[in-house]
Amino acid sequence: MTTTVSIRVDSSENDPSRRKFILDNANRILLSSSIVSSAMVGKTPPAAASSEVSALYSAERPVAILGGGGRTGKEVAAALAKGGLFGIAMTRTGKSPVLPGYTKDFVQPYSEPVNVCDADGLIKAMQAVHASAIVYCASASGKGGTAFEVDDIGVANAAAAAKALGARFVLVSALGVDRPDSKGYKMTNSLGGNYDKIMDAKRQGEEKTRSVLAKSKNYMIIRPGPLLGVKGKGGAADIELNQGDIIGGGISRDELAGVVVGALLSERKGATVEVYRTKTRQKIQPEFDPVSGNEVTADTYVELFGNVKSD
Repeated sequence: MTTTVSIRVDSSENDPSRRKFILDNANRILLSSSIVSSAMVGKTPPAAASSEVSALYSAERPVAILGGGGRTGKEVAAALAKGGLFGIAMTRTGKSPVLPGYTKDFVQPYSEPVNVCDADGLIKAMQAVHASAIVYCASASGKGGTAFEVDDIGVANAAAAAKALGARFVLVSALGVDRPDSKGYKMTNSLGGNYDKIMDAKRQGEEKTRSVLAKSKNYMIIRPGPLLGVKGKGGAADIELNQGDIIGGGISRDELAGVVVGALLSERKGATVEVYRTKTRQKIQPEFDPVSGNEVTADTYVELFGNVKSD
């Protein structure tokens, strides 16, 4: 079966008018969503959103969103579109996710089901759309796969697909994965059903990501805390990034999506970070120091990654 994806292409990726279109959008729209700083007005955006942006995250080489039908996946699609970046939303059912109208010129649905447990099928889907990056937002669900199918095996398969294509891999994991003795880990791990042992599965998924992509280091693992129902108001300025799984807190899905796009546009790679709204910060375990020494705040989501330490 041949899968076709209909997505708007304005011109070839080497056309100067195409490059100007992307750079203008990256300046105008990413600026408004706190992904690039005010100092970049009228200038080339940072990292991958610079001279390489006409090839990366373009209509010809979009970002593949796994779990594109979920709430986090939809927010990632919206964040890409706001930034003038192109994406393909992939779901396990093949059904088109309901996305805001403004995304239609930038994010399109993939017309076939994508099963993250099917390694060969996953690579074929990524090859079909010429993905330049894979964002993994999928996770265990009541109607989908189990924790070990989706958060462990599926993650490893996606990392392998990214390796095969030379694509950037951004994994949305969970806060506290390295703290099996913490109360949050134990409670989440004992949810039962398809979610049973989900923290164990996420930890294994992270480990396999680092192993599969050990040579290129072309990945970023993002650990959000509890997902808040109230949308963010201050953009990146309200977010703190940390490392070491010592400090955490809550974050909204739209803020998390901003962090994901920041990770895509950043030059940093091969790192694991915790992200949360600064006002919600707290120690993961009572005995921990309230300051890890790895705290980072910034005006933009890209700048949050400026000083992250590699794994």
